[in-house]
Amino acid sequence: MLVRAIIWMNLALIFYSWAVFSGRKQGLHLKHLAIFGIGLACDFLGTSEMSLVARLYGKAPEWHNITGIASLAGMGFHFLLALAASLLHRAEAVNILFHRVSLTIYSCWVVAFVSGAVAGMLRMKG
Repeated sequence: MLVRAIIWMNLALIFYSWAVFSGRKQGLHLKHLAIFGIGLACDFLGTSEMSLVARLYGKAPEWHNITGIASLAGMGFHFLLALAASLLHRAEAVNILFHRVSLTIYSCWVVAFVSGAVAGMLRMKG
């Protein structure tokens, strides 16, 4: 169960990073929306698996729970911005907003990702 959660979260990191940086470099296209969607699905699946692990072995630190939930919500918002930009045929206002918040949301997500890894390793050590 923990191994599946780790795999899902690492896949989320790969797809989300790919979507953010490729979208910034190339401009937002439908392929980025698909990559974002895959990353969001992987994050959701990884978070669900981690929740099961937490119920069995003890809850993660509260600070990680808060950053994790906020990051999953931010990733969902990020995906919705990408969807809006795509559906509006790259409407300039949406695209500007998308790229403005893109790195901020991504950075928050990476902090939650790293904090979960650190919290898990500390728990296994102690």
